[in-house]
Amino acid sequence: MYHVDGRLVDTATLSLDDRGAALGDAVTDTLRVYDGTPFAWRRHVDRLFDACERHGFDPGVDADALRTRVEETLAADGLEDALVRISITRGCATGDEETGSALPDADRLRPPADPDPTVVVSATPAPSDDAAPVTVQTVRTRAIAPDAVPAASLTHNRLDAVRAQAELRRAAPPDDDPADEALLLDAAGNVVSGTVSDPFFVDGDAVRLPELGDRPARTATRSVVRELAAEEGFPVVTGDYTPADIRGATEAFVAEPSAGVRPITRLDGVTVGGGPVTDLLARLFAERVAATGG
Repeated sequence: MYHVDGRLVDTATLSLDDRGAALGDAVTDTLRVYDGTPFAWRRHVDRLFDACERHGFDPGVDADALRTRVEETLAADGLEDALVRISITRGCATGDEETGSALPDADRLRPPADPDPTVVVSATPAPSDDAAPVTVQTVRTRAIAPDAVPAASLTHNRLDAVRAQAELRRAAPPDDDPADEALLLDAAGNVVSGTVSDPFFVDGDAVRLPELGDRPARTATRSVVRELAAEEGFPVVTGDYTPADIRGATEAFVAEPSAGVRPITRLDGVTVGGGPVTDLLARLFAERVAATGG
């Protein structure tokens, strides 16, 4: 079952004129549900609503109503442990409804003055091996620059991630599986994120992660793990790091919605692995989930 514009339906469809489907004019985020309760709900909602604001439209739903739709979707699908995806598009209207445009294509692209957003909620069962270690590969594809598409990691424009995953498939030998995750860099060659995760590494006594600047984190989980590390007394340092910094680290791991903390076994074929800090943060994440009821 899907929740589309306030209704539960067994087949989710969007109009070909919906701006999310036709133009990528939409925002989206994925969250983890434990025992029927969305984890870090407020962080996810704030990210979504902030992305809507940055793109210049109101989501058309408040946090309480959106959570009700999530809970109704989970109940309809009979899911207690799940991954939930929320998408909010700018709706179907195009152009200037009053005056029109001399250029039809420009009119199609121009956002409406009074949009009617489309809100879609879907849920799938959580993967059974969601805490397994991951292999990571650096790709040539560069992350979308924040001055090109604000909040790019939250929009429907995910072509950087799509191209990165396609690279992994092409790079894998015919009789081998591709790496689990791609590592995206910026134009200067510094690490930005994975396609669905945020990387961390341990160097000396510090937990380190990429400086994002104007970029949003790939996941809301990044802020949870960063907070856990700081609460445990680890220095948490952001900076401009290259893949070589992670390959040479004492430990490396990713933060992602399905499991929280997952060690990186290899990066670009070089063994890295987890360790005591990774294990501790994974345990603290599990405890946070248990303490908050999801």
